Amino acid sequence: MMNVIQRKLFVAISIFSVCLPHAMGQNKKKDRPNIIFIMTDDQSSLVPVKEDAKFEFSDGNGAGVQSHPFGFNGDPDVYTPNIDRLAQNGMIFSQAYVSSSVCSPSRYTTLTGRYAGRCESKSFLSQFPLGQMTRIENNTELEESKGNLPRLLQSAGYRTGFVGKSHVIDHHMLRKANWEENGLEIYEQGADPNKKEVSVKMAHNHQIWVERIKEFGFDYANGIYAANLKELNNDSLNVHNVEWKNKAALEFIEQSGDEPFFLYYSETVPHGPAPWIKKSGNYVYGLDANPRFTGEGLVDGEYINMPDREQIKKEVIAAGKNPDHAWLFWFDEAVGAVVEKLKEKGKLENTLIIVTSDHGNYNYGKSTIYQGGVKVPLMMYWPAGIQPGSSYDELVQNIDYTPTFLELAGLKLNSVLQLDGVSLKNTMMGDQEPVHKYLFFELGFARGVMTKEWKYITVRYDERSEQQVKDGVVFTGWNGHKYKQPYYIRNTHLGYHAALLNEHYFERNQLFDMINDPKENWNIADSNPDTVKEMRKMLVKSLKSFPDRPYGELVN
Repeated sequence: MMNVIQRKLFVAISIFSVCLPHAMGQNKKKDRPNIIFIMTDDQSSLVPVKEDAKFEFSDGNGAGVQSHPFGFNGDPDVYTPNIDRLAQNGMIFSQAYVSSSVCSPSRYTTLTGRYAGRCESKSFLSQFPLGQMTRIENNTELEESKGNLPRLLQSAGYRTGFVGKSHVIDHHMLRKANWEENGLEIYEQGADPNKKEVSVKMAHNHQIWVERIKEFGFDYANGIYAANLKELNNDSLNVHNVEWKNKAALEFIEQSGDEPFFLYYSETVPHGPAPWIKKSGNYVYGLDANPRFTGEGLVDGEYINMPDREQIKKEVIAAGKNPDHAWLFWFDEAVGAVVEKLKEKGKLENTLIIVTSDHGNYNYGKSTIYQGGVKVPLMMYWPAGIQPGSSYDELVQNIDYTPTFLELAGLKLNSVLQLDGVSLKNTMMGDQEPVHKYLFFELGFARGVMTKEWKYITVRYDERSEQQVKDGVVFTGWNGHKYKQPYYIRNTHLGYHAALLNEHYFERNQLFDMINDPKENWNIADSNPDTVKEMRKMLVKSLKSFPDRPYGELVN
């Protein structure tokens, strides 16, 4: 028996199939843009400042060093000429956010236009049956048969491609214990990819993921990482390879014909192992790693799509920038290669290029609702549709990507499609009106809402955890640290650092003045009861849009 959401989706798909011909009639194929969505991993839009004491924190693995944003975000220490040029000739969004600040739920929302808490994958519902509070983290997956962005674009005549990191399907297959039963070959953690028999297994596993990803609405898939680099379960492959993924992206563009296309291009930098980590003077996980080691094992041949890695480092130094940030120019050159390929194919004029990140990790804001985790860089470039030098300073969120791309593809948006976001098409055309009065956030045990002036964060636990807190249970976290309350999510490493660097982390009700306190240093909830009351109304309204999902006393 179908539940309410499933029934609405069934109706939506029916309406979609009826409305499609009319929509395409209104938008001639030549007018519909190609779309290239390029996303980094763990990159905040916040510019590191050395006077911030938190800046000096490190956990011993280089993880405490702040990831830098792009030049167009105002960072003077980085060299990103290609991306900055696109931003200057396109639109810069100064108030861009994601609704969840870890990989899987953010990617789920990007590819569906739905909050992660609406996920109906078999795995997610088995963990959180209806009637129970959800705990959003890296547990959301694209549904096997539910509508999503690439499937709808396919139906509208778009050719769709996927390059790079997934982390949004088949989480059970990431565990090595489940490899064999899912057709993946086993090799040792220390196995040498230079050995043919080892690399053959790695290539086989890569192809399994390629074919699996295609089942979710993609005509093309290559250069795939199932999740983070470590999920390859091999020491040698635990390195970033920007050229390998970029070559796949260029191949997809090269193969494009007359039909419009959509490319989801997901980078692995700067997620750990951080590409700026040095050992014996070398960036062992980044620019000084073996360029032949990839997500499919050892790959022979040179990469002619991008400059030599040594040349990349030399150019950063010649530009007067710190070579520790050369990983950003490395990625920037990949974006530049995409632009050059589009020029070569005569497709640049009518291609929308988006550059953003899945979430941030400034001061370990990752796995929180604080600015360091949810605020991201965002620029859009589209010569045929966006006026050069444009900017937009109102709130936008990753819930808005899917409706934007669907409308650009000529599809009529309808509420029964279960889209939480809104189209930014008019915004890109120059409309400066706000598209959101406020934004909603969800992560683990935390929920929150934000206007341009205020952010309200709440922490509530499921019934079992709430009872444990009342009973005085001591929770054990990362490296044996003890707490009176549980972390938002189950990942104790992230929880420990998030709690350490964000002093209000465990407080049940938090209110921040985003105008006068953008770093969220002072929780002023107790002294501003009227504002809390208004913000709580917004939060409860959002929470009630999730059928049969309780959240503490706010929604029973």
